[in-house]
Amino acid sequence: MPVDDGGCGPIMAGNPPFPRECAPGTTNECGGAADTFLTSRGVAAARLNGNQGNGYDDDCDGLVDEGCICLQGGTTKDCFLVPATQIDPNTSQPVGWCTTNAKGSVDCSGTEITTWSGVCRGAQRPQVYDSCAPGDFDCDGLSGNNQLAGCNCPTSVECPTTPLVLAPFPNASTLPQIDGTQWIKDVAMRGMATDWTWTVLGGDCDNVLPWPTFALYTQANSGVAGARVGSRTPVRFDMAATPARYVAAPGQPLISIQAARGNAPGAGVVHPAFGLSGDYLVQGEFTLRGTKYVCTQRVEVRAPGIRAELCWDTVGDSNSGVGNDIDLHFARLQGTCTTPQGWNDVCQTGGLSGPVQDCYYMGPSGCRDGSLNPPRWGYPDSAPTACLGWGSRRQPGRQGCTNPRLDTDNVTCDRTQQDPTNPAFCGPENINLDNPNNADTFVIGVNHYSNTSGTSNAKPHVNVYCNGRRVLSVGYNPATSQQWPLLRTPGADDNGDFWTAATVRANVTNGQLTSCDVTPIPSRHADPTRDGPVAVPGAGNGSCVDSRMNQTPAPNQFSFTTRRFIDNATTQGGAVGTRPATTASWCKH
Repeated sequence: MPVDDGGCGPIMAGNPPFPRECAPGTTNECGGAADTFLTSRGVAAARLNGNQGNGYDDDCDGLVDEGCICLQGGTTKDCFLVPATQIDPNTSQPVGWCTTNAKGSVDCSGTEITTWSGVCRGAQRPQVYDSCAPGDFDCDGLSGNNQLAGCNCPTSVECPTTPLVLAPFPNASTLPQIDGTQWIKDVAMRGMATDWTWTVLGGDCDNVLPWPTFALYTQANSGVAGARVGSRTPVRFDMAATPARYVAAPGQPLISIQAARGNAPGAGVVHPAFGLSGDYLVQGEFTLRGTKYVCTQRVEVRAPGIRAELCWDTVGDSNSGVGNDIDLHFARLQGTCTTPQGWNDVCQTGGLSGPVQDCYYMGPSGCRDGSLNPPRWGYPDSAPTACLGWGSRRQPGRQGCTNPRLDTDNVTCDRTQQDPTNPAFCGPENINLDNPNNADTFVIGVNHYSNTSGTSNAKPHVNVYCNGRRVLSVGYNPATSQQWPLLRTPGADDNGDFWTAATVRANVTNGQLTSCDVTPIPSRHADPTRDGPVAVPGAGNGSCVDSRMNQTPAPNQFSFTTRRFIDNATTQGGAVGTRPATTASWCKH
């Protein structure tokens, strides 16, 4: 039986080597039923879920490892929006279009017991039925085998198969282009496409902040009046839609920018702009000769080095005066000091004139744009294009692209401002280090500096990116129902609740950052109000929010005598000037 007729696809669907076989629908892929199904289909034991999941969408519901336990909140792992039945045993990867496009990252979150969130961020779903365009879009090992129409399936549309790789902070006058008309194979038909709608989905902070951090434009120059289009739209993926796609759905936690362009001139072309690292999906819908089509372009926004990103739900509002000022800290752990090290008061190598070891909004040398003496940790500056461009808050000709650097200190902002390029836009705080050395290690913290008009409870979220790939996602996230940690008590730099989020170690080979070892910091004696529910009393879990008000027995309450994160042996189990010996020892309570 022929498997390909030389152009329009197989005469019959045939027997593809990796057919899409889905386990019965479930809210717990580690409950046993999914593995029983996979075993009956000949899936090897190494790709079964067990109790921690296998990284695949085995019941084809758009979620990965839902219900499966994970060992440390905030950590991430690779995931694929295909079932384990569609994995090539020789490569341990999906085949066809899915090898690259169906891949994303899923994070560990939860309450009493941490589980995988199920959200495979940045991954695209395979098509239910293949098209006859070049490419194996249903990822079954055969190209062009449409099980319903055979050789009569349409060949006029070819969706993109290669991710678009971009850098953050693009030139504001030459934004990148996505031309959906190029997906139509017949040049003469491209002008016939109508009813264009564009939908863009981003990262975790785009679900937390009042408005997404990215935007869509009708032309390359973002400064032209009226060029920005689209509005904030909650969406969900509708498997029952024809074709299946992300659709507007009020009340959903997954946030997008959606622009219904209809038949406007140039409606099939958009210019997206991204200021943050991560994986994005750009979905284009259109009608051609009475048939609805949907294509999705995966966009990978990549910046070199390590990026720590902070956002929070109660970001300060300059109009109403109600909000919180939360600060991000990024401290280096190289070398030793003759005095204890700590946030804000970190020891300075080389005496009082040496570089401060904590990059944050101020301090003796400061780290934000415009500081007269930014911290110099021995790393060369980056090119201006690394930090100047669309969405950047840094000013040309001032401090430059130092390493490390804080792009913005978000004290107050306007929650009604939708334009990410407006100085009043409520964006995240982020600290970048483009060129770490091998084995350099850092610790990331979050401080509750102040609140106004009685707004006391702030829910922060921290992402860490390694060469633009998400390697940590910890904290509040409405898309996964994660509600902790909670910062309740403000106190400026000295007394506010302080969340020690994670340590990061850089792995560099031949001058290039190849990976990052990221370790979230748990509490030793969890405060259920700030850290999250206590899974095992006395064992500690969840986040580490040190506070004067911790509801844990003495002597496990944080002391504000100093702002030291490396303290004495009695408090943290280490000698003065050395790092804590265990992960939990970073936490004071």
